[in-house]
Amino acid sequence: MTERRAMEANWKPLENRLGCERCLGFMYMGRMNGINLYKHGITRSYLNLDDEGNCYVATGSGCHSLADFEFELKKVEETLEGLHATLETPYDDVYIARKRQELRQHGISLLTLQIDPQEIKVH
Repeated sequence: MTERRAMEANWKPLENRLGCERCLGFMYMGRMNGINLYKHGITRSYLNLDDEGNCYVATGSGCHSLADFEFELKKVEETLEGLHATLETPYDDVYIARKRQELRQHGISLLTLQIDPQEIKVH
């Protein structure tokens, strides 16, 4: 039987680039080939940083190429602006509940699936 260990999130590269208060909407998605993957909960877009804070974009099949951090950050900020949010807006239960309520008011219902990773078996 293979032992599973929880992955420890590495927030330092993102916090060094943005400051702690501007990281509230991000989720740590893991690490691939030395690159930390940060997904923004509201925009669903990524900022990918190595431990030194260099920025990368995914090019497919698990590969990344060096990218301009300011350009990638601007894309996230512009999308947030269109959603009436900022980098300081937390992606939390309050935000999610408000978003769901707004969608319901427009006649859009959502189906949510919650999966317990402890119960998943891959064969």
